[in-house]
Amino acid sequence: MLFHRAMIRRVCLSVWMLGLCAAAGSAATLRQLSMDQMTQSATAIVRARVTGSSASLNGSTIYTHYRLQATDTLKGVAPAEVALPGGVARGLRQSFPGVPMLQTGAEYVLFLWTSQSTGITHIIGLSQGLFNVTTQSDGTAQVARARIGETMLDAAGHVVQDQAIQMKLSDLKLSVSQQAPPAPQQ
Repeated sequence: MLFHRAMIRRVCLSVWMLGLCAAAGSAATLRQLSMDQMTQSATAIVRARVTGSSASLNGSTIYTHYRLQATDTLKGVAPAEVALPGGVARGLRQSFPGVPMLQTGAEYVLFLWTSQSTGITHIIGLSQGLFNVTTQSDGTAQVARARIGETMLDAAGHVVQDQAIQMKLSDLKLSVSQQAPPAPQQ
């Protein structure tokens, strides 16, 4: 009887540890990026509306491709789409912590990076490089992103708390223009 109880305790402890490991494995850890770092790393920074999406299976990873209609280019050349890991394709569903989902019809400012090896355009820092655009009652455009809930580390590897960001679009444009060469005219 005593052996049986000890065995049950070990099994329960093992199941509890597996659950703890699985829960920890489902979280993302992000390196905190400043606006300056995102601006410098970006191959393009655009204000765009999402016009649609589709998903594809690339190897073992599903990517959701969001079609973009750029209304303003702050840096680089505006891409036609951005690809984010996760989505539904061929009856399979994948999701990845920290990866944002874009909404068709919504307007965003996106800090983007295009891989030279694959040609795929990604959002820098996952949710860090995605800002919602809204128009205020006085007609000024505002950009904002909520505080990111994923674990975030600074450059030294210390856990830090993310902060929500909100500013006028004109202030963001000024900041980008002070660091990045002007976007080519299209």
